[in-house]
Amino acid sequence: EIGYNTAMEEEKNILTEGVNMLTHLLNIVYGIVFGVANVIPGVSGGTMMVVFGVYDKVVDVLTLKLSAIKKNIKFIIFFGIGAAVGVLGFSFVITWLFDNFPVATNMFFMGLIIGSIPLIYRNMTAGGKKITPKCLIAFIPAIALVVGMTFVNKLPQNDVFEISAVHKNTGCTVTITNNGSYDMKSDWQLKVAEKIDGELTGCAVKKSSADMTTLVGTEGSEIPKGQSITLTLPADTDIFSIVQDSFTYTYKMNPVLFITLLLGVTVAAIAMIIPGVSGSFVMVLLGIYTTVIGAIKSLDFMILIPTAIGVFIGIVFGAKLISALMKRYSLLVYSAIMGLVLGSLYAVFPDGFGFNLETLAGFVALIIGGAIAVLVGKNTKVEEQ
Repeated sequence: EIGYNTAMEEEKNILTEGVNMLTHLLNIVYGIVFGVANVIPGVSGGTMMVVFGVYDKVVDVLTLKLSAIKKNIKFIIFFGIGAAVGVLGFSFVITWLFDNFPVATNMFFMGLIIGSIPLIYRNMTAGGKKITPKCLIAFIPAIALVVGMTFVNKLPQNDVFEISAVHKNTGCTVTITNNGSYDMKSDWQLKVAEKIDGELTGCAVKKSSADMTTLVGTEGSEIPKGQSITLTLPADTDIFSIVQDSFTYTYKMNPVLFITLLLGVTVAAIAMIIPGVSGSFVMVLLGIYTTVIGAIKSLDFMILIPTAIGVFIGIVFGAKLISALMKRYSLLVYSAIMGLVLGSLYAVFPDGFGFNLETLAGFVALIIGGAIAVLVGKNTKVEEQ
């Protein structure tokens, strides 16, 4: 009997360890999705936290209360690892999916959002709370906020740079114009579709493939704000395509840029943890998105330092504010969250939606996303606020 009890205990321990490992793995996955969502303008990282039922837990930890940190230390470690991997390593994957399968990718996110509605409703009504007309006071402005921001996001945006090529009998020139508010550093890169032999004035040439060439800024090729730089290509060059989306650059740091980044990222970080509101889109509105993304790609620490400080201040302040509101007005807060989340359906609705195979694949992705969110929601414990 003793041996039987020991065997049962060991089997129970193995099962518990397996469940814990699965939980940690899922927390990493949730963090990856959260991180990826926060670098895509229009997609809300806060919404993804709601979808996976970890919103309250993350907000509680971000208030920096020692009791909350001790209680959720394992969760936040694995979630944080996932978030870092999502921002630094998986962003290119989701970007590739949006570029190549935009309808299916957007509809997958729509499925996640729709599937999270039952969980939000359970949070709203936890502890016997009832939905009343006063919930509309929070619900309507919230849904209007997301729809309004998305509408603004879909308006034509002025590029902070312009790239043009001029073909002549003697060769070709490429002109890069800086329309931004700060001086561009000389570490810019631009891909062009052409075979190029020889030296270019103002830049170096890096061959990446037979049909693609990267123009790389060299010393002295900084581009001051409001000015341009013209590259003179060899006489036998004939550029037939400029890959404008590949143009990467960073700004030269100065006190004004430091303060702008610090304040702008602080505001964006607060938005980052609000469901339905895209922190990266707020950065687009504030004109700092390309600066921050470029710094992440090139590991420009002069830009990343004020960015990191702003993220820390914004997330902690935002979490404390949301936590305080949750304790006093949980029904209204969840009514606002419901509005923000439903409004984000408009934000991710695909432009290419229609009666075609791509949309059919999108509906499959929507069902998969919805099923994942519903499954996660059913296994998420709702705590009374």
